[in-house]
Amino acid sequence: MIERLSLRLRIFLFFAFIGLASCAIIVASLYFALGRIGPEATPHLVLFGGISCFAILLLNGYVWQKFDLNVANPIDMIVKDVRTLVHAGAQQDLNSETGKYLGFLNPAIREISQALVEAREETDKQVSEATALANRQKRRLETVLQDLDQGVLICNLENKILLYNKRALNILHVSGELGLGRTLFSVVSAAPFRHALDRLHNRFEEGRHKRHKEGLSTMVIGATADGGHTLQGKVTLIVNTEENLATGYTVTFEDITHQLAENVERDRLLHQAMMELRHPAANLQATAEMLAGDFNLDADTRKNFEKILVKETHSLSASIEAMDNKSHQLMAGAWPMSDVYSSSLFNCILRRNASEDLTLTCEFVGTPVWLHCDSVTIVELIEFVMRKVASQTGLRVFQLSANRTGRKIYIDLYWHGEMVTISQIDSWLDEPLDADLGEITGRDVLDRHKTDFWCTKTPDGTVHLRLPLTPARDHHEDDIEVEREIIPERLDFYDFDLMERTDLSDIEDTPLRELTFVVFDTETTGLEPSNGDEMISIAGVRIVNGRIMRGESFDQYIHPGRSIPAASTAIHHITNEMVADAPPVEEVLPKFHSYVSDAVLVAHNAAFDMKFLSLKEAQTGLKFSNPVLDTVLLAAHLQGQTASLTLDTLAEQFGIEIPPEVRHTALGDSLATAEVLLRLIDLLEAGGINTLRDAVEVEKKAAAIRKQQAKY
Repeated sequence: MIERLSLRLRIFLFFAFIGLASCAIIVASLYFALGRIGPEATPHLVLFGGISCFAILLLNGYVWQKFDLNVANPIDMIVKDVRTLVHAGAQQDLNSETGKYLGFLNPAIREISQALVEAREETDKQVSEATALANRQKRRLETVLQDLDQGVLICNLENKILLYNKRALNILHVSGELGLGRTLFSVVSAAPFRHALDRLHNRFEEGRHKRHKEGLSTMVIGATADGGHTLQGKVTLIVNTEENLATGYTVTFEDITHQLAENVERDRLLHQAMMELRHPAANLQATAEMLAGDFNLDADTRKNFEKILVKETHSLSASIEAMDNKSHQLMAGAWPMSDVYSSSLFNCILRRNASEDLTLTCEFVGTPVWLHCDSVTIVELIEFVMRKVASQTGLRVFQLSANRTGRKIYIDLYWHGEMVTISQIDSWLDEPLDADLGEITGRDVLDRHKTDFWCTKTPDGTVHLRLPLTPARDHHEDDIEVEREIIPERLDFYDFDLMERTDLSDIEDTPLRELTFVVFDTETTGLEPSNGDEMISIAGVRIVNGRIMRGESFDQYIHPGRSIPAASTAIHHITNEMVADAPPVEEVLPKFHSYVSDAVLVAHNAAFDMKFLSLKEAQTGLKFSNPVLDTVLLAAHLQGQTASLTLDTLAEQFGIEIPPEVRHTALGDSLATAEVLLRLIDLLEAGGINTLRDAVEVEKKAAAIRKQQAKY
């Protein structure tokens, strides 16, 4: 029982016992003295006894206060610093002023701590050197996965995702919904994949995979969860080293939505051709037989048959021409085209031009845009035409721009001087572009992009040679660098430790390290959610298997429906202009609810953030009933109620750097809180707090103490 009390409380009880025991001895001595002296001495004994007891208690209290200040409290602080150093790995020196009255104890502990730090650094260095080769191999694998044109997923037998590559995100058109530990069927239709897995399991259990031509693989055709895209790929079972137990499976896939639509259109075109050609062909055949036969036709009848012949010939020619155009469009769609950033396209033209004998000067103007084309042939075409214009006009200086107008992206080539005619352009387009491209001409490139050149001249003498192209098919950020921030170049989307994990029926008994957390934070118009303050930003980051998944973050501005006070903007730097075009809370919270899924919610001072979420339950129809952990309460259990528990203080204590530019942003504070949580879990485990149930219990105790303190 007494071992559960803090050191300072036990020392206080010790001094209190000494004081009370001393008083009890004095009282007992005076009582026996009273019996020997007589009742007439009672007032004197009571007076001197009271003075003695008061003096003893006062002296005892003074000694205790000095002992607590110079011994107990420093020991308590040293213990906390050492536990933080040992279990949380915070690289910080112990304060030399702490425990300066403890003699050699404080220097000895400092020396031991420094030795621990040096030993840990040496161990880390050895581990780093020992794993360098493995890391290089891992990076090669990551590079291969990143560069694959197909999406790759690896799942365990509970259909939880263990790995995905960047291409999988692009094909599935998702961000927050796809994540480690999430179910595969949250992003794809379940039925085709379940059927494929059933077939593979049966093949494996019966041993037929050893002689089957596809082994443990089978083709699968499915769709994304929203039904918007058709997927084709392969599912392959993963077995253990003994090859007697399936442990998971891989899925490789690609988006065949456009290909499928083109195949359907091809079949429809073929069927339409047969139907539309059958009638004119039959009429032509009958008319030809009548004209060629010996039927003694009079002049009028023969003339009518000749008119029918001409009419059906025209009809047949028109049908063939229409089908040829459609066929041409389908052929153009079969070319390998992709979304390209115009600045990348122009830089390719610049590099291509630099490799030629005659160097032209080309300036890029305007804001870059995304477009959809075959970049190889478009670069060759523009560079080819630019050289033809230079040869025709003698000019060496040109300008290029790309602008979006309506449903087209216009590539404009500018120069000042002589205008080229359409006939000249047509003659250039009939020439082969480059020997490396075979016999492909400029006309082939234009036809397959379903476009054409035209040339105009403005009153100021500027000539425009314009090439219309189609906009990008997928949505891209205006700033290409934004995508690199959201999706890291290095593969960060895998955790094979999840392969062997099985779900527990009761999440409360799950070890803290095996839980999936979503650490979140909100920025608001003020500090009073019940009095009309609103959220203006919400962000979160997932922790899976003890790893912060920075590539799976959620970050969204929210339109608050009211103005943001200047005092609040001074803290989080979010202005009214920044949220003017942001979606309302009714659109943002459902996305965040889907992002959180069944994870444990974590926040620093969680009651504040959860209040904002709970007040929106009626408005959004969503309730966040997930378990919630508060890093403030967990830190209060470990550090004590009197310690500073701000996010900045804890980050400094644990050696976590919060860049000033992201402090008081929802995502920046979420990442810092996630780092703090991992350090707290280290300390909690060292103190015997291992499961979610344990953590919730110590939170309740810490919260109860803080409520009692708030009364005074």
